[in-house]
Amino acid sequence: MRIYLLDVEKLQDEKAGEELSLRARDLIDDYRRSKADRCKSFSSRGSALGVGLVLQLAARGYVEDVSRAAKGIPISLDAEEAVRILERNGEAIKLAYSIENSGKPYLEPGQKIPADALGIPFISISHSGRYVVLALSYYEVGIDIQERKEINTEKISCRFFTEIESALIHRDPDLFFTFWARKEAWGKCEGGGLVPALQRDFSDISKGLSRYYIWSENNSPEGYALCVCEKLS
Repeated sequence: MRIYLLDVEKLQDEKAGEELSLRARDLIDDYRRSKADRCKSFSSRGSALGVGLVLQLAARGYVEDVSRAAKGIPISLDAEEAVRILERNGEAIKLAYSIENSGKPYLEPGQKIPADALGIPFISISHSGRYVVLALSYYEVGIDIQERKEINTEKISCRFFTEIESALIHRDPDLFFTFWARKEAWGKCEGGGLVPALQRDFSDISKGLSRYYIWSENNSPEGYALCVCEKLS
């Protein structure tokens, strides 16, 4: 598995990030560029551009430290670094995607990431707050990142989460974001989205689902919950 973590805060800044956004737009594939162009807010546009940038980095096989990346430690950089790296490598690599009804993306047949190697077949994308994340795996994979915000976690959890999860969130509100990231990651991995995940208990991922899935959530940036789920079968 390989994980990319991109800080897109500057791309989300309408004044400071205008010039950087124009440069980033020229470095991503057509599909991601069109998604960015359709965004109504500068913040969401910055995130969309960030997704395009991390996909280009992955397509080029960019890795800072191979040994760390092999352990699932995120390849972390900011948008300015990503733009500088890609500008040194010429035109954007053309990527084509197949998007399921759930929104789960796949690369079209013949597409490879990295483009010049055997290729890692499965990808998953998430963004929240100032970060964009991308997971690559030889297995079906789902990744999710959640910014920890000031919200009524107890009210939402009582409505959507299981009784066990809600009770734990009542004692520790921060668990809301941990459980939400787990549900999103599992839903993306399975391809069914969030709705089926809401009916399952993810309060302890060391039980029940562990026979079929590998979980990773030890690399969350401060103020965020980050979870990756890989399906082995």
